Amino acid sequence: MWALSCVWSAAPIRFRSSAESGGVMIGRDTLGRFDRYCELLDSLTGETPVISDVTPQVVGDGPVRAVSYIGTPEPGYVTGFTYGLSLSSHPDWGPRGRELSITVRADDVEWSRVPAMIVAALRGVCPFSPGQVLGYMEPYTEGSPMNSIVLTEPAFEHGPRLLDLSHDEVDAKRRDLVEIVGAYPIHSSEREFVYSHGFDAFWGLEWDRFDPARTPVA
Repeated sequence: MWALSCVWSAAPIRFRSSAESGGVMIGRDTLGRFDRYCELLDSLTGETPVISDVTPQVVGDGPVRAVSYIGTPEPGYVTGFTYGLSLSSHPDWGPRGRELSITVRADDVEWSRVPAMIVAALRGVCPFSPGQVLGYMEPYTEGSPMNSIVLTEPAFEHGPRLLDLSHDEVDAKRRDLVEIVGAYPIHSSEREFVYSHGFDAFWGLEWDRFDPARTPVA
């Protein structure tokens, strides 16, 4: 079972429909939009991705996909981007949408799908804001005990953090802008450390951001 863990709020969280949380951005879910997204990512990475679907908690809110780049940014790494979070909206986002990215040093391509799994479970519930930690009841993948992520700047530095998926003819006031938020796997004890000491205290510790097999630092 997924567990939402947000350091910005101690209030209880319940699953909400898209209508309650701001709703799906009507008309955004098109093949052309997804193609533009992949084209931008391909140009940033210089690679061709493996694309897989993840069943969302609320199917009517649109698809959730994992866009996985194996051997990116270099051999021995995998990088994954989500698609589908930006089909929803949240008051914290303003006119922009959001998607997640992850980069880890691992042979297991399943790591590149972890953010998409989280989006599929928590879209419409969570703003996915930098500084948040999100947890799961079980480890994300076999061979690693990590079951949480912390959100902040993306690790992938080969392009802009803000992507424009607009049609060329779209008015500048209605640009389809998508912010990429980075996701970093952490231990449950480190998640608790963020609760107690805050994001900055945890991020300032010395730990390998890309190693899902490392031991806890907190």
